[in-house]
Amino acid sequence: MSYKPNSQLSVPIVISILLHLILIIILGYRAIQDDNANYGSINGQSIDAIMVDPSVMTEQYQRQLQAQTSQQKADKQKQQQLENQAKELQEKQLAEQQRLKDLEKERLKIAEQQKQQEVEKAAAEKAAAEKAAAEKAAAEKAAAEKAAAEKAAAEKAAAEKAAAEKAAAEKAAAEKAAAEKAAAEKAAAEKAAAEKAAAEKAAAEKAAAQKAAAEKAAAEKAAAEKAAAEKAAAEKAAAQKAAAEKAAAEKAAAEKAAAEKAAAEKAAAQKAAAEKAKQAKNDKALNDLLGGLTSSGAPSTSNAQGSTASRKGVSDGELDKYKSLVQNAISNKFINPPNVYSGQHCVLQIQIAPDGLLLNVISKGGDDALCREALAATKLAVIPRPANNLYNEVKNMTLEFQPK
Repeated sequence: MSYKPNSQLSVPIVISILLHLILIIILGYRAIQDDNANYGSINGQSIDAIMVDPSVMTEQYQRQLQAQTSQQKADKQKQQQLENQAKELQEKQLAEQQRLKDLEKERLKIAEQQKQQEVEKAAAEKAAAEKAAAEKAAAEKAAAEKAAAEKAAAEKAAAEKAAAEKAAAEKAAAEKAAAEKAAAEKAAAEKAAAEKAAAEKAAAEKAAAQKAAAEKAAAEKAAAEKAAAEKAAAEKAAAQKAAAEKAAAEKAAAEKAAAEKAAAEKAAAQKAAAEKAKQAKNDKALNDLLGGLTSSGAPSTSNAQGSTASRKGVSDGELDKYKSLVQNAISNKFINPPNVYSGQHCVLQIQIAPDGLLLNVISKGGDDALCREALAATKLAVIPRPANNLYNEVKNMTLEFQPK
């Protein structure tokens, strides 16, 4: 530190000494020339000489040296002051930075606490929602199990009732005399015609109602497909559940109506048998309707072979018409948006009870996706009750289903 200021001070001193030496040399040289030029002259001129006093020069040098020293001290003090100010400013900046860091840590801590509180709140809400969903699912499951048990009991009762009616009918038929055979056949023909007309009317009304329900279900399904994909399965399950409950209610009503209708038909058959003597005028028409079965009191072998019936009194037209009704019943519960399965088919094997109650359905071939939807639609469909003479031909029917 002391060497650098001394080296800076020596340069001006050396320059000052050199300038003084040059001045002395110039003055001496001029004095010599003037002496030579005016030597021996009468009118000599006076010479203005500058005397350099070493003490003055030393004094000036000391003053310059003091001035420079004072300036250096002032500069050093100023530099020290600036360094002190810079150091103080730096300390203030470090303190401010530390304060800002502390504030940021505090802010982060508060934010972390808020975030933790939000997470805990969300976890509590999620747990409550899951608990509510579990309770709701348990309640729905219990309701579904109860409905299934009631349905199974109703189906069992219907099957037992059908079996009892069948046994009673077979016993009554065995006990009837040969004379009552013609009347029974006539009553059976009238009953078949009445059942056929009632079935067609009921199928038409049901088809209209089911068509409206299908259009509504299609609109709801299209809206559901437009929504988020994760909700589609739940909405579909809800729709199927509602449809199943509706189908169960419709089937229960249909079974009740069928039971009442069977009782009325049985009473009508008994009344027809009692009034056999009063219906002599209708014998000719009855013989024409049954292909001459009652003309001789017993069916003829040649007439039976020449009849249009292809299987035990059931014509192909009746069988095809009933299968068409079954296909319409399935189509009314089948949703095909927007004609996704057009041109495809599925072979269904359907097993039904005498009252039309669906006992089982399986797929025997065809498009897999279509068969899945067709099986679901068949389980929801209300299958019309077949005529008594038609039941043995359709109780295990094979149906080729094609969506409309």
